[in-house]
Amino acid sequence: MKKRLTIIATFSLFAIIGASTARAQVVDGIKADIPFEFTVRNLTLPAGSYTIKPLNSAPGPMMVITTAEGKAMTVFPTMDAQLHQPPRDAELVFHRVGDQYFLYEVFEQGNSLGAMLPRPRAERRLEKEEAVNRDSSYVTVVGLKTTAARR
Repeated sequence: MKKRLTIIATFSLFAIIGASTARAQVVDGIKADIPFEFTVRNLTLPAGSYTIKPLNSAPGPMMVITTAEGKAMTVFPTMDAQLHQPPRDAELVFHRVGDQYFLYEVFEQGNSLGAMLPRPRAERRLEKEEAVNRDSSYVTVVGLKTTAARR
């Protein structure tokens, strides 16, 4: 009986610690001039100016990407991401596979906690095709402008 109580107490402690860990900390909108065509979820967007910000009206950690004119392009789910050191400037990290770019992570200036996007099917398919060529890498766009998000 004592052993069972110890096990229950241990699992309860882990549950409390797990529940209190930080969630993705992208709070403000991040404005970015992205110099190449890229994909978010299953939508390919042309090079241009975009704002990426949290979407608070949706359940779970969701974000939205909008054009410079404010037109919402897509809403996407995110997971937690973390850097070893907080970035000096806001950062968008793209996964490049062949000649295609996929939005991968979003970090605000000075915050090592950010958001990571699930990998879309198209990216996984391309990775399998490009595995022979080993033509994939990560590309970070820095020097982005962080602005207060309009919620």
